[in-house]
Amino acid sequence: MAKTIFITGAGSGLGRGAALGLAKKGHRVIATTELTSQKTDLIREAVN
Repeated sequence: MAKTIFITGAGSGLGRGAALGLAKKGHRVIATTELTSQKTDLIREAVN
């Protein structure tokens, strides 16, 4: 069963890994980053 998960600090480190890992398992992830460049990189990696 897919869940919606909110993750703060997803721009780097553990938060980033958790966001990407949970998304790959089929969950809907709402992730926040501090910088726009982190957001762009996170989206790019999540889509690939």
